Amino acid sequence: MFEVRLNRARLVRFLSITATVLLAMHLVLYLIHFLVEEVPWYLLQLFDVNEEHNLPTWFSGFNLGITTLFLWLISREKRRLEDDQARRWFVLFLGFFYLFVDEIAGLHETVNSIFEPSWAWGGLMIVLLFGMYFMPFLRSLPRQTLVQFMVAGAVFVGGAVIMELVGEPLDGDSLAYAISTLVEESMEIFGVILFTRAQLNYLMGGKHEALISMLPSKDTI
Repeated sequence: MFEVRLNRARLVRFLSITATVLLAMHLVLYLIHFLVEEVPWYLLQLFDVNEEHNLPTWFSGFNLGITTLFLWLISREKRRLEDDQARRWFVLFLGFFYLFVDEIAGLHETVNSIFEPSWAWGGLMIVLLFGMYFMPFLRSLPRQTLVQFMVAGAVFVGGAVIMELVGEPLDGDSLAYAISTLVEESMEIFGVILFTRAQLNYLMGGKHEALISMLPSKDTI
């Protein structure tokens, strides 16, 4: 059996500090690039949050992978307990699994290069449909978890959809665009971190540390 002793605060702190460093590198490099002197393209590419297959992208994938794993654990436990909302937990897991794959493979970038208008309009419609589908699920959550989920969702959607639309008309080779993509990616990353924190609080029953099992067990989460 594979088990991990998990400290919620340490994990959230690690994710937050790593995200802050990567996002700060994007900002500093672009401020130098536009206000001081041209920065070599390979250095910009390495830390540009709007590029694919670089440090921020792989961190975002890891970040989504972590929260997807916890969703799977909760979904598995809900199925075992035959909970009324087990199916919606599983659908939520599938949704985040898609986001995880999309972050690594850049699926939405491919779609956006083929279709107009921006994929974000379709994303907004999907968010509304999911909101209606998950209404009973949300009502079933403890109040604290509900508030935490709603805040995390608002931050993530605000970045993934709203900021995508804000940045779309901007010149792609400008400081304004670099900052808009930074805000967008920051909201997405920290929205996921907030969601991970909320999940862990729910999964661990409010405890700061717990033994997490990858296989069902009566003595572990």
